[in-house]
Parts: sequence; structure tokens; C-alpha cells
Amino acid sequence: MKKLLFIVILSLFYRVPSQAQLLDRIRNKMEQKVNEKIDQTIDKATQKKKKKDTNSTAEKPTPTPGDSSDSTSDAATPAPSESGSNPTPAAKAGPKSAPVTDITAYSRFDFIPGEKIIAHEDFSQTSIGDFPDQWNTRSGAEVVNIGNRSGQWLRINQDGVYYPEYINGPLPENFTLQMDVMANQDISSIGRFIISFFQSKSLDETFKIGESQSASSVPHFKLGLQPRGSSKGELDYSSNLIGSQHKNGVPEFNIPDKPAVKVSIWRQKQRVRVYLDSTKVLDLPRALESNAPMNTITFAAYAPDYQSKNGSFYMSNLVLSVGAPDTRNKLITAGKFSTHGILFDVNSDQIKPQSYGTLQDIAQVLKENGAVRVKIVGHTDSDGADASNVDLSKRRAEAVKQSLIKNFGIDATRLESDGKGKTEPLDSNDTVVGKANNRRVEFIRL
Repeated sequence: MKKLLFIVILSLFYRVPSQAQLLDRIRNKMEQKVNEKIDQTIDKATQKKKKKDTNSTAEKPTPTPGDSSDSTSDAATPAPSESGSNPTPAAKAGPKSAPVTDITAYSRFDFIPGEKIIAHEDFSQTSIGDFPDQWNTRSGAEVVNIGNRSGQWLRINQDGVYYPEYINGPLPENFTLQMDVMANQDISSIGRFIISFFQSKSLDETFKIGESQSASSVPHFKLGLQPRGSSKGELDYSSNLIGSQHKNGVPEFNIPDKPAVKVSIWRQKQRVRVYLDSTKVLDLPRALESNAPMNTITFAAYAPDYQSKNGSFYMSNLVLSVGAPDTRNKLITAGKFSTHGILFDVNSDQIKPQSYGTLQDIAQVLKENGAVRVKIVGHTDSDGADASNVDLSKRRAEAVKQSLIKNFGIDATRLESDGKGKTEPLDSNDTVVGKANNRRVEFIRL
């Protein structure tokens, strides 16, 4: 009897759950476990996203304020990816590689720019999305920013002729033309970018000659680039003396490995040399008549959107300089030589490798005149703080001195260096051309 009463009392405290209650408990437990699993998954995804965003921010390059120096690189770079008010779909990025920093990489680059800059076009004076005011065309183009390159660029995505109207006088028999050219991966297999200089008597003639890919009877020189890969890429050229020529393979300008190239053209009377980055691709001693009158430079694009509406050529950093380089006479006889051919990275004393030709020319004069001592003086334009400009100009002059010693074997006792910043301008600092002329390195005989 006592045992039965004990069992009844225990049952009052520990009631056995019914089947429905057991099912509810199991269902609640399962829901709790599922919710815990979902919360853990969300937490892991959130942490992963935060980590990815942090890494992306850390890896994204920060733009460096420019000092109006030449800042382009000739290394393999990603294909152009535009940004700005009217962006177009970005092309696929090409492989990346480290910028060329060793000046000896240009040991065969003997290009020397003209003595005075008469035109300098970087499209910085044009609003993004507009066509530059002092240029002419019967087609269309617009100025854009490109994500993986500095400065502003003229984007050409349709057939046509484009030319700067401010270059309208007689071109001298000695001049140099340098510019950067790019193309994206959507350029058609027959896309071609053509640089021409010739004699023109009217606006209609300018467009007619500029758009023609064949030789013309008037004095002219034409250079065509077809950047489609080592097996398809082609360089062609023509003049009124040599006619049309073709050269297969353009190793310095192949998409996607090398979508950008610096073109350098050097005319010395009859002779024309052409360089793509570090490579001399043409050297024609009789390309032109000795006194061939020329007054026009045009740039033309052909069928860039033949296969894709996103195909585009891009151009910028155009520099036209006149005067035959005369380093020996200027330095030895006149006692002072000034050059715009020594280029630096932005806000840096790092000499760009395409300065090799100018440095080699100066070194040769010094080697042939072993008793001559010189002071190397750096100069800047008016952009930036005075103290910073002086410091930068001093460091750049010293970098030139060290390059002449290290790379060309000039005795250190023959060289001094100094910097004047913006204090001794050669030209006005109110124009792009004037600033370009003021950025220079001088060699003064001691």
C-alpha cells in the first residue's frame, strides 16, 4: 500500500508526456537546430564578404597626384577600361607585368626628340565626353578616362579622320612626333590606326588624303598599325618616294598581351625613323624628298567596330617637336644644351627608359671631349609648391648624373648637379605647350 502511494505521488511530479507532446518537443528541437545552422552560415558568409572587401580595398592602387611629367609606361598593361561620364563596356583585361624600370632595356633606342615643343596634346583641357575644341573631324570621338592608365584619352570608335587644327603651318624638314596609342580587345581583325603627315591645300583635300590608305602623289608619309596578334598584326607604310610597303608582325603592339604602345617618328630631311616603344621598326633613308613641303598631320581609324560595337582606338600624350638635335655644338661651342628627352615617372626622380637615346647622345659627346665638365640642372613647370619643385628638380638632376656614371661610364668628377624648380622658365606656364617646354634638363659647360 505504501509502495503504491509512493508511485502515485511520483507520477504527480514526473508526468510522462503524451505522444503529441513528444512530437512537439522533437519539432521544436529540430527547428532550433536548423535556425542555429542558418545563423552560423550567415555569419560565415558575412565574415568572408568583409574579408574580401578589405582585400580588394587594400589591393586597389591609389592614384598619385601628377606633376605634369610623362607618366606612361611601356610595359604590358591591361586592356583599356573606361571610366567617366559616358563609360562603355569594359574590355577584358590582358595579362599584367611589372613596369620596365631598367634604362638599359632601351639600349637600342636611339630616338632623340626635337629641340623645341610646338604642340603637346593630352586632352586635359577637354571635358570628359566632349570632342576637343581645336580638333576637326567629320566622324565622331570623345575624351574619356581609362581606369588603368593616367590622364585623358581621345576614344575613336568609328571610321574617320581626326586632326589638330592648331598644327596648320609648314612642318620643318626636321621634326619629331611622339604619342601613345591603345586599342581594346574588341577591335576588329581589320582594324587599323593610321598616322599621316603630308601636304594639303584645302580642308576637303585634308580629309581625302587623310582617309586614304594608299599612296598619294603629294608629298606624304603614312604609318598604319594593325594590332591583332603576332601572327596577324601588321605594320604598313608609304610615301611618295617609296610607295606602299607591308611588314608583318608588330611585336610591340599585340592584343591582348600589349594593347598600348608609344609611337615615335623622327624625320630628318629625307630620312624617316619609326619606333614602337623600345624597337626601331623602320629606318628609311630616302622616304621623302629633301625639301618636301608638308603642313598637315592627321590620325585615322578604319573599321574598328567591324566585328563589335565596343571596338575602339585611343590616343593621347601627343608631342610634336621641331629642330634637329645638335648636342655637340650646343654643349661644346655654345656651352649650354637643354633637352626634353629625359623623362621621369610622376612626382619621382625615376628616369623612364625611353630617355636612353638622349642620355646616350650626351654621353657620347662627353666621351669625345674628355676634358669637358658639366653641371646638370633640373627644371620644372609652375605646378606644385615651390619648395617641392626645387627638391624634385635637384633629385632628378642627381638621377641623371648617376645614370651617366653608372650606365655610360662617365667619370663622376666631371659632373655636378643642381635644381632650379620653376624659377627659370623658358616659356609661359599658362599653356600646356609652355609647361612642357619648361620641364627640361640642362647641361651647362663648366
